[in-house]
Amino acid sequence: MSATSPRPPPPGGPPPLGSNAPSSAAKRRNKSFDVSQLPSLKDGISPKEEADKRRRTCRFLEEAGRILKLPRVAVATAMVFFHRFYAKHSFAQHDRFEVAAACLLLAAKTEESPKKLNAVIGECHKLKTRGAAGRSPGPGMNNGSKGMSGTLDPKSEEFAKVKERVLLLERVILHTIGFELSIDHPYKFLVEQVSNAYMDLGVSLE
Repeated sequence: MSATSPRPPPPGGPPPLGSNAPSSAAKRRNKSFDVSQLPSLKDGISPKEEADKRRRTCRFLEEAGRILKLPRVAVATAMVFFHRFYAKHSFAQHDRFEVAAACLLLAAKTEESPKKLNAVIGECHKLKTRGAAGRSPGPGMNNGSKGMSGTLDPKSEEFAKVKERVLLLERVILHTIGFELSIDHPYKFLVEQVSNAYMDLGVSLE
């Protein structure tokens, strides 16, 4: 677990219907992204280490999704949630594996492929433990987490604490992304373009 517990979402929610306040999506479109302003960098994490944590955790999400038999789009959505979360929060403040578990849980619901919380936590824990056993602890695997390393009995008090943190992180993620759950992935458009190119050549994909 990281040095601090997940921060609860701020009071209040999205602006009421009919409000003139710009949506979170509009704000992102109108504001260029400055990598130097990432919260992790302000906490002393180098840009290379920050990017490495993102890359490794995306591999973690990919493998966890495969084990949980999640559709590809759900895994991709979980990755988007993860990147957006750490655009506003620091790796020094939140355990990336617990955040990843919360992202998978939320993405599975969003893409209509829900998984039980215990299953998500259990598989993520086993995957992280297996990865940690295959390499010496370092910046990429040891974030000071106690909740998702070692033996984790589903009936134990520690498992209950991890469960509580992941559920809280799910709420924090929702507030961080402004409850914007609809993700337009590029895959559909790429397939359409490839299909159109083959049709122009008179080649059938069937």
